[in-house]
Amino acid sequence: MKNSNATKRIFGALFVMVALIGCSKEDGATPITGRSPHLVGAGSVKTPTGQTVGLNGWVISDAANQDGFQDAVTGFVEADMAPEYLGYVSARGTGGTGVFIGGYVPLQSGLLSTSNNAQVNVRSDSYFLIAIYDEYANRPDASGKVVGPYAREFTSATGYVQGNRAYLKFTNAMGSIELEGTFDQSTFQGNVYYDNIRSWNGQGQGAAGNMGWFQVPTCQFFQCR
Repeated sequence: MKNSNATKRIFGALFVMVALIGCSKEDGATPITGRSPHLVGAGSVKTPTGQTVGLNGWVISDAANQDGFQDAVTGFVEADMAPEYLGYVSARGTGGTGVFIGGYVPLQSGLLSTSNNAQVNVRSDSYFLIAIYDEYANRPDASGKVVGPYAREFTSATGYVQGNRAYLKFTNAMGSIELEGTFDQSTFQGNVYYDNIRSWNGQGQGAAGNMGWFQVPTCQFFQCR
């Protein structure tokens, strides 16, 4: 799926609207009581190696694939959360909901450059963060406690960059996230896949699939020249 230049230009501003305002959500308590804010807070985190990572990228799909996108996102969160605790998430990142990502990916040698055609592996301590802002995020539950986005971090990685292409696999105790795509000086974009190795209720294997199409500013994700 290809996205217009206009879409690429607005995704950072759209995140600010979603994460800080959430203005399109209806007022009043949510029915969710089993989810607490964790990790994301003000929209950024400190990695174990001390870097600040913000949610400056997103994962989207075609509007016509809203049901498929919702199913994929639900499958992802089921690694550690019952599916009924996840509300509607827009496939286009509109209406105050969406899937947002950020990361810190240094290379084992040198800095990222599209002019380097040699394969260079990423460092194993690379970091990835994903946060899902559904219809319940940033609203109070029945007890008055604000419901946070669903968030998951990955603190171990394998993968490589070569020329303008990259393949990254981030892992944690619940499974893995894979990013496969291309980059230029402004944007790293491609497909994102997940593979859970557990289910929240301990029954059966975890879900796996293609979540959608990701975009993230190249040099806010990789270490660049």
